[in-house]
Amino acid sequence: MKSLLHVVCAATLCFTLSSCDTLERLEKPKYQISVHVQGSTTDMPRDIIQFPYQGRQFIFKKIPEFSQRAIAGFQAFPSEDGTGNGLVLKLDTHGRNQLDTVTRTHQGELLLTIVNFVPVDIIHIDQPVADGRFVVWRGVSDETVAQMEKRLAHIPAVKSAGKYLDMTPSTD
Repeated sequence: MKSLLHVVCAATLCFTLSSCDTLERLEKPKYQISVHVQGSTTDMPRDIIQFPYQGRQFIFKKIPEFSQRAIAGFQAFPSEDGTGNGLVLKLDTHGRNQLDTVTRTHQGELLLTIVNFVPVDIIHIDQPVADGRFVVWRGVSDETVAQMEKRLAHIPAVKSAGKYLDMTPSTD
C-alpha cells in the first residue's frame, strides 16, 4: 500500500513540475539587468569597469548595487527618445534597501544600468530613493520586455506583505 502511495505522489510531483509554467519559472531568466554605482580611480582595477559617456570616460563598480533578482514587478513604457523601451522597476525589500542606501551615500554620482550586458542608461543621483522604484529611461528591447512579462508581475499586481509599511516580499 505504501509503495502505491509513493508512486502516486511521485507521479503527481512529476506532472506538476512538468507543466510549462512551472518549468519556465524554475529556469534562469533570459534577461540580465544590473545597476552599478560610479567608482573611482582608487578602486582596484579588477573591481571596476570603464564606460565612455558624453565624450568622457567614467568608472563604475563591477559588482552591481542590485540586479534582476531584486525586481518584484515592472511596468514598461516607450522611451521618449525612441531608443527601445523604458522600465519602472519595483524592487523587493532587499533591493529597495540597496537602492535607498546607494542613493543616500553616493549623491552627485552616477548609476549605470546594464541590460543583457549592454549599457543602456546612466542617471545622476540627485536625491534619495526610498520607495523602491527605479526607472530605466531607455534602451530596453521589446524582446526583453516580453521575457520579463513571462516571469514578473506588473507593478499594480505587486502587493505588500504589510498593511501600513511597504514590505514587498523577496523574489528569491
